[in-house]
Amino acid sequence: MTPPLVLLGSGYTLTRLAVGQAQAGREVLATTRDPARREELQRAGARVASLEDALLQTKGAYVVVSIPPEAGLDVALAQALAAQPPARLMYLSSTGVYGGARGVVDEDTPVDVTWPASLPRLEAESRYLPLGAMVLRIAGIYGPGRGAHSRLLSGNLRLPDKGGRISRIHVDDLGAAILAVLERGTPGALYCAADDRAAPLEETVTWLAHRLGMSPPPRVPLETLHESLRGDRAISNERLKELGWTPRYPDFVQGFTAVLKEEGRSSGEGDIAIRPVFPSEAEAFFALRLRALKEHPESFGTSFEEESLRSLDEMRARLESSDSQRVLGAYDGTKLVGMVGVRREPRRKSAHKAVVWGMYVPAEAQSRGLGRRLLQAAIAEGRKLPGVEQLLLAVVAGNTSAHELYRSVGFQTYGVEPRALKIGGAYVDEELMVLTY
Repeated sequence: MTPPLVLLGSGYTLTRLAVGQAQAGREVLATTRDPARREELQRAGARVASLEDALLQTKGAYVVVSIPPEAGLDVALAQALAAQPPARLMYLSSTGVYGGARGVVDEDTPVDVTWPASLPRLEAESRYLPLGAMVLRIAGIYGPGRGAHSRLLSGNLRLPDKGGRISRIHVDDLGAAILAVLERGTPGALYCAADDRAAPLEETVTWLAHRLGMSPPPRVPLETLHESLRGDRAISNERLKELGWTPRYPDFVQGFTAVLKEEGRSSGEGDIAIRPVFPSEAEAFFALRLRALKEHPESFGTSFEEESLRSLDEMRARLESSDSQRVLGAYDGTKLVGMVGVRREPRRKSAHKAVVWGMYVPAEAQSRGLGRRLLQAAIAEGRKLPGVEQLLLAVVAGNTSAHELYRSVGFQTYGVEPRALKIGGAYVDEELMVLTY
């Protein structure tokens, strides 16, 4: 029978591990002070307890400690674990203990007690090692919702003007490493956890920017970045591999490809992602917009001639996200292959309404479900616009395929406007549709 898993301090990594183990049928007891994580854990079937209660249930269990030294609890935790000894004990530490070490770093590399974050971690390790704990020193963790891609998308990432290699590990590979050490590690041993290839931050971010269709972030002096981003070292995982562990994502390319896919973002050519069109992409947006107006003049209130007179600066302004508008694009890798906009009505008495505009997917990108995905994303974005209670759109009367698509995502017809548009000498009737939140 597999011993229960007791996780003391379920943050990003241990919550993901706990969810997977609980869903697989293992008995998992976790502690967390985060309400959202508590709910996620309970939904997966894990038990959530206070730290005090969990420490009474560690005897004979597999226990992982992931409470940071800053909490000041290591002495008390070690005493409680000594009183209720686990079958296997692990402490999650950091490769930050190696401080300014350069080159290839492994478990035998001298630690750097002068490094600001090093000493607290080393003191914490010293509390658990006498209890037979295995210590896992972990490189930079990334995964869905966490990592360089998240900082890039938020606009908070900066590139150093110079810099060396940085080791990382995908959160799922880290979870597998934790289980491998718990099962087969040597009590009292140290293990380093990282993927197979350290890479410069610039290489990683340039790759991510290309996949996300973004411009690389600004450069700043190296010394202005966090100390964890200023190193030049490659963490060896050889000792961990001796336990039979191998990374599923051996480098950042494979790891971030999986992350972007899980998040529904672009992860390379052939993968379709729906995301905001950035102002820096105004030229591609403008070109696709003009193509739509030229090929299907009956589907848009604006004419090709009128729109072509606009400037790129006007297009950039249109793409700025605000409390009144969102513009979304479908991206095949980095290529824009579809678009839709949502705009709230500006007048106070009409501000509870928003209009879906500019919906277009070119012929070569159709039959891939992009229209539905764009509409669903537009509906979701409309909900975020302050005060919006319903979405409106107009579709050419008699356009059966478009009508069926709109109805399938919740729009209903409330009328027909005869002769809504006049193109040359011909009139176009429009079917008026509404979706109420």
